[in-house]
Amino acid sequence: MTDKVADHEPWPLRAAGLALLGAALAMLCDAVLTDGAAWSEDPLRTSAASFMAVAGLSFAFTLERVRPLWSLAFAAAAGLLVASIFYWNGSPDGWPAGNEWRIFAALLVVAIAAPLFQSVRDEGRRHLDPAAIHAHAWTNIVLWFAACAFVLISWLLAQLLAELFHLIGIDLLRDALRKSWFNAAILGAALGAAIGLLRDRDKVLGLLQRVVTTVLSVLAPVLALGLVLFVLALPFTGLEPLWEKTTSTTPILLIATVGAFLLANAVIGNSAEEEAKGRVLRLSAMALGTVMAPLAIVAAISTWLRIDQYGFTPERLWAATFVLAILAVSLTYAWNVVRGRLAWSDRVRPANVKLALAISALALLLATPLVDFGAISTRDQIARLESGKIKADEFDWAALRFDFGPTGRRALDRIGQSGAPALRPLAARALAMNNRWAAAEEMRANVNGRKLARNLRVLPAPAPVPADLRLALSQSRTCASGPCTLVWRPGTREAVAVGLACAECGLAVIRLAVDPKGFWRAVPTGGTDTVLNSPSETLAQRRAFMAGQVEVRTVQRRQVFVAGRPVGSALEPLP
Repeated sequence: MTDKVADHEPWPLRAAGLALLGAALAMLCDAVLTDGAAWSEDPLRTSAASFMAVAGLSFAFTLERVRPLWSLAFAAAAGLLVASIFYWNGSPDGWPAGNEWRIFAALLVVAIAAPLFQSVRDEGRRHLDPAAIHAHAWTNIVLWFAACAFVLISWLLAQLLAELFHLIGIDLLRDALRKSWFNAAILGAALGAAIGLLRDRDKVLGLLQRVVTTVLSVLAPVLALGLVLFVLALPFTGLEPLWEKTTSTTPILLIATVGAFLLANAVIGNSAEEEAKGRVLRLSAMALGTVMAPLAIVAAISTWLRIDQYGFTPERLWAATFVLAILAVSLTYAWNVVRGRLAWSDRVRPANVKLALAISALALLLATPLVDFGAISTRDQIARLESGKIKADEFDWAALRFDFGPTGRRALDRIGQSGAPALRPLAARALAMNNRWAAAEEMRANVNGRKLARNLRVLPAPAPVPADLRLALSQSRTCASGPCTLVWRPGTREAVAVGLACAECGLAVIRLAVDPKGFWRAVPTGGTDTVLNSPSETLAQRRAFMAGQVEVRTVQRRQVFVAGRPVGSALEPLP
């Protein structure tokens, strides 16, 4: 580590103070977040807990004898930022899907700002020294993982002691560990104590950092060779195999690019004095800095192709944002390698600071409600639906209900009230969903619906089947994948479907009707099907079904009833 980081004087009281602060804040967070036995989703409670957690961690990581009030101010600002994002994006009905990326963006801002602040605090003025910033960044990373390991060991030790005392009939500690507030106190105190103890042992942190960077730098030639060979193979294989082999092309490429970024920085170190001297390692870092650009470009192409094919969604827009940020970093590294050649590291270290500032500014913007990916996605998807680019029964109605935020739900409400007649029942059904599990069932039904369209026959006369009736049929196993005959007349509120799910299966019957809300639903058939014991009878019935000899008749029969409901098969007359 640089001298500016290593010269901080030991502060024995810091570990004790941070342990007490960690325990107190953890218990307060537990009290705020737990409403009785349930986890509270109230936005005010979650924002208050997030303020305490983020402010406490930021204070613990940045606290030094030098200008402690500066650290307190930074911690308060970090906590207010994350708390405001929780408050803006929360709702009493639960945390909206997709908004977790706003929290990730806010936490990324805090993580990037911490080493920048530590460098300014050490200097006592607005001066961003790349060597000090790199040193603080690596130290914070090592400190976080070391502190988490200490917390895990502490919790396991508490469990061991509880079981030991339980062996002799003393269950005080065991009973306490069943309380959420007690566990929170242990974890908070252990985390605070670990950060304080390690901060007082700069040599230990420096040794851990050197071990981590040394191990990573040794891996640099391996990754560099693999990525260079991969990029050189692309002109011969083409890009098509990237889309055919997996749907995770973009994440894999981004992980490879981030890995190249980390290993390259492990080799070049915090300053020219700390840079690896071996020629193989330095050339490997140059190769990694160069190969990042083509990987990021291919990831950008992959993301664009998916957006062009399926349109915008909040997840795809977040993915595109990550890709653009990594693309900017990759092109910056490639440009510095071309311009600086063997001295490229002297150019890229200051560039890292500028990139960090730019990325944190972008993350801060995306964390606020000023940019609404849900609204952008809603406009794009509705335009694709209304233009006919996507069919109504293939449209992801559940995404509008659960993934696109308030804008998506307002769009569903508008379509349900004043949209095209064929779209209204589908929009109303999506609005009636209570949870994402029901939405997943709808999505599976939509996939089955495309199979149903090929296998469905309508009797007594062919007629177009409403989209919501097809959806109800798709949700049943009767007509999920095999031939299906629907006995239904347009305008009626009841239908009967007979299906043959597979070549070895028997016939199955499902009855459907329009419920009070206007949706087609499966309803009980009112009895048990007659069992055909003879294989020849079963075969004849299947052949008649395939020939379209299906009808609904009103019949009288003798049947056992229990509590007014039929049980078993019909009672045939005695011989």
